[in-house]
Amino acid sequence: MIFGPIPDRPGSPFAGSARQRLRLGALVCVMYLTVSGGAYGFEDAVRIAGPRLAIILCLIVPMMLSLPTALMAAELTALIPAQGGFYVWVKEAFGPFAGFAEAYLTILYTAVDMAIYPVLFAAYLSFLIPLGTVEQAAFGIALVWISGALNLMGVRPVGRASIALTIGILLPFVAMVLIGTPRLLHWRPPAAPTISPGFLGALGGGLSVVIWNFCGWENLSVVAGEIENPQRNYPRAIAIALPIVVAGYLLPLLVALDGARSGAGWETGSFARVGTAIGGPWLGGAIGIGGALGSFAIFEAAMLWVSRMPFVLACDNYLPRPLAEIWWGRATPARSIVVCCVVFTILVPLGFVTLVVLDVFFYMGALMLEMGALVRLRALHPKRDGLFVIGGGRVGLAAAVTAPILLWIATFGMVLSKAPGHAEFLTAIVLAAAVWPVYRLCCRSYGGPASD
Repeated sequence: MIFGPIPDRPGSPFAGSARQRLRLGALVCVMYLTVSGGAYGFEDAVRIAGPRLAIILCLIVPMMLSLPTALMAAELTALIPAQGGFYVWVKEAFGPFAGFAEAYLTILYTAVDMAIYPVLFAAYLSFLIPLGTVEQAAFGIALVWISGALNLMGVRPVGRASIALTIGILLPFVAMVLIGTPRLLHWRPPAAPTISPGFLGALGGGLSVVIWNFCGWENLSVVAGEIENPQRNYPRAIAIALPIVVAGYLLPLLVALDGARSGAGWETGSFARVGTAIGGPWLGGAIGIGGALGSFAIFEAAMLWVSRMPFVLACDNYLPRPLAEIWWGRATPARSIVVCCVVFTILVPLGFVTLVVLDVFFYMGALMLEMGALVRLRALHPKRDGLFVIGGGRVGLAAAVTAPILLWIATFGMVLSKAPGHAEFLTAIVLAAAVWPVYRLCCRSYGGPASD
């Protein structure tokens, strides 16, 4: 039988597929691509917030968001290393509806994210090869299906591809930092002031972009059933990947913004222009190629966990049951992957409209449910012999939970100080509030979980 139904627990179809599991080295690379994928995408933060503030945010956000999220993901993956990850954690802590709300918010923010990368891939490619609108759409669609094919082959091919792509993305920035070492040794702060007219709006917009660049540490928990020894390797992968991600943003940023007068003119592709200025056309071209590779790499790594969401929801009878069947030869949810490819193919020709505020709202809403699950499951399962646990007792737990919440409140308070943020915030609230009728519709149509 090529396709087959799953057993009762979502993680079990992958339990016998040790040959296909993601090992530590590949897990680190996939995690790096899922969260970052290079300094590409940070340019807008410089334009919105200004050079000095962008650098400050690059130091603050990892401490207030990335580290607490990474610690939360490490603890809960060690406790419940199940296929479905954060969906299973929230469901275990608060019941079926909360689990569905977690998946619903995740789908909303990934719908925006996944539409970005094929378009960015074609845009970076057009810097190297002149492409019209139709050609850009064709290349974007090709990226979707090549990534889908890699994911159909199994998690190990995705891991191998991620290792190669991570090296290809990092090398141009490593060269940029090495050539720019004199700038780092004699670094001059940007001349532009930190606080300027419209500071709150700039801070809110800059925070949204920086959060977008540093979030996603828990996403690979969705494929915990396909990771080799996830209870041990997930915390190890986070410990390795987190400093790489921070350095991957901060060092190129310091080189590029040495003595900068303003952030005006910064946009997608600015790092390539800086590379050309300090290393010549070969470095600028390499960074441009890295931008195209990065878009492809992030998309194929993100497809790994995004395509498991319909699979996990179908396992709990929220979506049609055929989506819960796996391709036994490769131990992959093939139908779920194909459905995701079809959806993203439809979105690619529409292009991308910047909706970072919406993206961050939905992501942080889902993260709050995960942090609540962290607290609840600490109370339900106090004995953690041999498992990773966030240190510091109740104080450490409170700090890990509180820091992202404060950052979220600050971000949207500042975004709302600008009139354009009002419509986006209202749209986010309306879409988030729709979770209950969508939940009832899915339960009525497909049955919902037996425990409901």
